Amino acid sequence: MSIQSQGNFAEVCAIGRVKSIPEAPYWQVLGCEGVPVPSIEPYLRDFWARGMSSSSVESYARDLLRWFRFLWLSDRGWDRVTRDDVRDFVMSLREASKHPAEIRRQVPAVNEVSGKPYLSDVYAPRTINHNLSVISAFYDYHLRALTGPLRNPVPERLPQGGRFGAHHNPEDEYRHGRRADYRQKVPIQAARSIPDKAFEDLFTALGTDRDRALVAFYVSSAARPSELVGLTNGRVDAGQQCISVTRKGSGAVQRIPASPEAFSWFRLYQEALPEELTRSGLSAWWTLRRPYRPLNYEAARAVIRRVNVVLGANWTLHDFRHTAAMRMAQDPEVSITDIQAVLGHVHLSTTEAYLKPRNDEVIERVNRHLSSRASDILAAGGAPASLSRYSAEDMNDLFGGTRWQ
Repeated sequence: MSIQSQGNFAEVCAIGRVKSIPEAPYWQVLGCEGVPVPSIEPYLRDFWARGMSSSSVESYARDLLRWFRFLWLSDRGWDRVTRDDVRDFVMSLREASKHPAEIRRQVPAVNEVSGKPYLSDVYAPRTINHNLSVISAFYDYHLRALTGPLRNPVPERLPQGGRFGAHHNPEDEYRHGRRADYRQKVPIQAARSIPDKAFEDLFTALGTDRDRALVAFYVSSAARPSELVGLTNGRVDAGQQCISVTRKGSGAVQRIPASPEAFSWFRLYQEALPEELTRSGLSAWWTLRRPYRPLNYEAARAVIRRVNVVLGANWTLHDFRHTAAMRMAQDPEVSITDIQAVLGHVHLSTTEAYLKPRNDEVIERVNRHLSSRASDILAAGGAPASLSRYSAEDMNDLFGGTRWQ
C-alpha cells in the first residue's frame, strides 16, 4: 500500500482525537463522529488498573490513535491486520515527511492538544519503536481476552526460542541481540546538554522572575519537566535547599537539592504573587495573567519556545535535566551513585550515559592539543610534517614556483 496514493489522507488524519475524561483511566480515544473506539476502551482500563500513571495512559492512547488512523486510511479492520500492515505502518512513519506538498498542507502539522505530529512529519526511531511496543501490548491484551486476532501482528525478537525478557534478573542489564523485524536502529548519542555560554544567553533572555526561577530549578535539581511543574509550595524547603518532587515512574515523593540561586529567584517570584496563591499545598507555579491558573507542562514548554525564537535555538525542557546531570558528572566530588539518586534512575547503566563528554568539549580539547603540538614543533626550530604524499619539488612546479610545505 502506498500512503501517497490515498486521496483521503487529509480527511482520515482529521478523524479521531484523544480526550480527557474525569474518571479512570482518564483518557479515551474517539473515532468517527466522536464515538469512543470500542477495542481501545477496555485495553486502556486494564492498562491503568495495572498501576500505570495517567500520563502513561495518555501516551499509549495517542500511539493507538496514530495506529488506528493508519488503519482507517487503508480501510483495514483492527482485528484483521497482518504483519504486512505493520510493515506498511512503519514505512508510513519513516516517510511521513515525503507526502506530496498539496496533501501535507491540508493536514494539521501538530495535534491540537499535545503539539505532537500526526503523519505529517518525520518520526524518530525511538518514537517508532515505542509505537510498535504499544501496538504489540494492545494485541497481546486482546489475545489473552480472546477478542482479537489469534496472533500478534507485531514481530517480536525471540532469543533462544523463548519469550523476550523471560526469566530476566531485574538486577542485570538487558543484553539486546538482533532487533525484531521493523524495529528501528537507534543511534547511540551523548546526552544533549546546553553549553555554559548558550545557557547564559538563554537565561538572560528570560523575561520574568517566574521563568528564571523555573529554569534555575530545572538546571540545578535535574528534575523531569513534569515533576517540577507539579511542585507545590509546601514542598519547597529553602532552609535545607531542597525540593520534594513526585517521581514520574514510581510516584514516590523524593527530596532533591537545588541551587541557592533557584531559591532566590523563587522568593522574588513569590513576592509578586497574591498572598492566597502562596499557601502550602497550592501549585508553586502560576500563569502571569488573571485569572491565575496553575502552570502546566505545555505552558512551561511555551516559555522555552519563545526564548528559542529570540535566540534562534532549539533547546527543550529536558535539555536542562541533561545539563544538570552533565555538570554533576564533571565534578569529582559527586559520585555516579549520587547522580543516579538525584535523577531517580533505577539502573546505574542509565546514569552512565552522562559520563560521556559532549562533542563540542572533545573538539575543543583535541584542538588545544593539536595547537600545542604545532607550537612545540615550531619552538624547537622544526616545521610541521607535510601531510601530502607528493614531493615538495613537484608541488612547487605545479603551482608555478610557489613554495610548498
